[in-house]
Amino acid sequence: MKKCPQSILIAVGLWLNLATSALAVEVPSSAVTDASNDPLWEMRLAGFGRYGPSYPASEESQVNIVPLPLPIYRGKFLRLGEDSESPVRGRIFRRGRVKLDFAFDLNFPVDSEDISARTDMPDLDLMLEVGPEIEFQFTKTPKLGGHWYLGLQLRPAFSFDSIKPEFRGVAFSPEFTYQINFDAGRDSIKFRVTPTWGSSKYTGFFYGVDSKYATAGRSAYEAKSGYIGTDLTFSWINTISERWQFVAGTRWSVYKGAANAASPLFTKDYGIGVYAAFTWKFWESQRRAPVPN
Repeated sequence: MKKCPQSILIAVGLWLNLATSALAVEVPSSAVTDASNDPLWEMRLAGFGRYGPSYPASEESQVNIVPLPLPIYRGKFLRLGEDSESPVRGRIFRRGRVKLDFAFDLNFPVDSEDISARTDMPDLDLMLEVGPEIEFQFTKTPKLGGHWYLGLQLRPAFSFDSIKPEFRGVAFSPEFTYQINFDAGRDSIKFRVTPTWGSSKYTGFFYGVDSKYATAGRSAYEAKSGYIGTDLTFSWINTISERWQFVAGTRWSVYKGAANAASPLFTKDYGIGVYAAFTWKFWESQRRAPVPN
């Protein structure tokens, strides 16, 4: 089957994210109070850009820019798109300081012609990861100026050579988050530490070299399951006005000690990236959203 253009693949992946969020189950009516000042529905225009490693432990970097419409829903059964840094999350369950969500991640397509270590190998397709995340908030009140969280994510991954997905194994990430809110919540900063492990099928997507693609300078390699690397992310979220929100951040990735460091496609022990995103609200419903207790 002929490949879809990268822009179509990215749009399909992002909209699959949004569709999967709708699987969230009902919040009991006892957990909902009167209507809030927030609209039940919003429509926003979102833009996302990043510059960073083409794939984990790649010495080459690439730029990705994605604009898309973003629906926001604050319902009794589902709350979607409220976090502009991670807008695609489906709330399944929340009690006190424990919540269960759907977590998502996206690996952008990579053209192997742009990667010296992958010359004459197939391109890396768009890969979408989606799975459950259970998150614990350590304290009710801020400690050392902010809130502390631990999230445990298990994300099956699927690549898209065409519209038909191909299973690419499973990734597991515990994520430690420290967040400080300023100016009545209009500004906040987050610091996250996210180590990641993957199954052999998952790591093989990035690091496996089939014998038919082996060369004098690139030996065949069968990827192993295990540790991939750790991301240290710092981000700033600014609510400029009721209609505008801006996010900017940087990510430092450390791959030293990874299970597949011997792969010829593993070409750098660290990576540095930057990203930015904005949302602009152009429509909202008159109906107000319920407020979860």
